[in-house]
Amino acid sequence: MESQQTIYDPAFADGRFQLEVLALRWVLVLLYGVFYFTGVVDADTHWFLASESFMVVYHVYYTWTVWYELSRSPLPETFQYATPFLDTVAVSLALVAVGDPLHPIWGVYFTIIAGVAFFYYTIVRGFTVWLTANYALVGMALQLRQIDVPAPQMGVGMVVLLAAVYNLVAYTGGERRLRVKLGQVAHTDPLTNLPNRRGLEAALQQHLESTKDASRGTAVLMIDVDRFKRYNDQFGHLVADGVLEQLAHVLAASVREPDRVARYGGDEFVVIISNVTGEEAMLLAERLRNQIARTGLCTVSVGVAIAHDRVGDVEGMLNLADAALRVAKQSGRNNVQGPSQRGGQAA
Repeated sequence: MESQQTIYDPAFADGRFQLEVLALRWVLVLLYGVFYFTGVVDADTHWFLASESFMVVYHVYYTWTVWYELSRSPLPETFQYATPFLDTVAVSLALVAVGDPLHPIWGVYFTIIAGVAFFYYTIVRGFTVWLTANYALVGMALQLRQIDVPAPQMGVGMVVLLAAVYNLVAYTGGERRLRVKLGQVAHTDPLTNLPNRRGLEAALQQHLESTKDASRGTAVLMIDVDRFKRYNDQFGHLVADGVLEQLAHVLAASVREPDRVARYGGDEFVVIISNVTGEEAMLLAERLRNQIARTGLCTVSVGVAIAHDRVGDVEGMLNLADAALRVAKQSGRNNVQGPSQRGGQAA
């Protein structure tokens, strides 16, 4: 019998939330039309048709973006960032249609705008400027329709609008900084400050997905400290931890962007190298092994695996590197082995 999944999945929860928001948006678009035809909303016919048509077309676009966001091939951020700006246009047209800048429909759609600003925090400053400009255009459009809107009334709406956005930015800024910090802690090894295994798997997945050249690929170097147990037995855990910290500094200083170093667990580290051939990966691993040996800190055994067509196969890559590492340790330690080698030191 399969065990029931009880662990909270934020990705699933976020997807469900997006679908709920999408459904709510379509309900509001429908209600806007129903309220107009039943006389609940007294709007100019031409402006109503313009605003309702825009809302329908825009929400078709919004549905399309949500579908892609929840699929395996999400849209670029430029498409996603169009959402809050188009939301503002939809609200502005509706306010002009009803002829009242403080109509209750303003509150309904402003709630959506505030929610959008929460999820698109990175562009909230530019969005605030856009929001203010659109609200000013609402006042101008009402004047062109010969609807007299007292300046204090527009001022109240503007102040409420800016105050709400300011509070939203202040709140979301602190919350997002906390989320970023928690995310970093969850993916970082506390001893070495390198990515831990969770961070390693995420980074390796990205590197594998970016592999496009059939002749060059992503290499994984699994590094194990030779006879590390002796450090613990002879000098204690504090000294052994110090060796790992210094080794982490050496490894981090030896790689280039966008390559990554992570602590795999215990005395094992992993180096991810992008855009290399098999020969280049073996050469880099050998140079790294020599550099560590020259420090006098320790010696290491290295297992190398390289993928050209293993896109997404994170576990398979780590298993290949681990198998090569076992061969390196069985071959006398302090050497480099690839997955096809069974003895001797790599040249």
